[in-house]
Amino acid sequence: MTPSAQLYSPIPRRRAADQEKLTVTLLNLDTFGERLTYLFDHASTYYLLRGEPVVDPDVIDRFTAEGDPTFLVFTARPPLVAQWVRDRTGLPLAEQALRNFKAGIRQNSRPSITKALAQFWRIHPDLLDPTVPATDFAPPDDELARKTHELVTELGLVGFNARDIASSIGDAPDASREQLLQLVEGIARVRRAARDDPAS
Repeated sequence: MTPSAQLYSPIPRRRAADQEKLTVTLLNLDTFGERLTYLFDHASTYYLLRGEPVVDPDVIDRFTAEGDPTFLVFTARPPLVAQWVRDRTGLPLAEQALRNFKAGIRQNSRPSITKALAQFWRIHPDLLDPTVPATDFAPPDDELARKTHELVTELGLVGFNARDIASSIGDAPDASREQLLQLVEGIARVRRAARDDPAS
């Protein structure tokens, strides 16, 4: 099986506050199985418009309000997730193995599977590792780092937690950090404008 890095998750991107709420909830669960179960039970809703995934939360809100009959709501179950991981990684992952992970019967020992599961649910992969301390996910005190993280989350780049960003840009001069923030803000503005344009 040939892996496809271009296979994107059907799970919607989350606003920064929603991503933070999910992060805190997962950190309060003690095992991989509990965290995986929570994701299946509470973070697996996805949407299709004429068969194509819709991942932008503002677009989802709009179509929900409009009541478009071609806008459909689904819940990702183990068969879909297992197939997505297989397609994404090229690795074998049986639906039953995923159910065993959830139930705590079997431990996932492959980092590539953990990474793919995190990509499916649009979370930082360390959130599926209960040995990672919660302090790694504490929000930065620095306002520039906090705002940068919010925008990065809005853009769907969830491989970085707030501490990753704070430590990465912490030694840079304020002017450079401002430039990075302006760049990310610019990308977010363009994306919002395209999203709000009915012709797009």
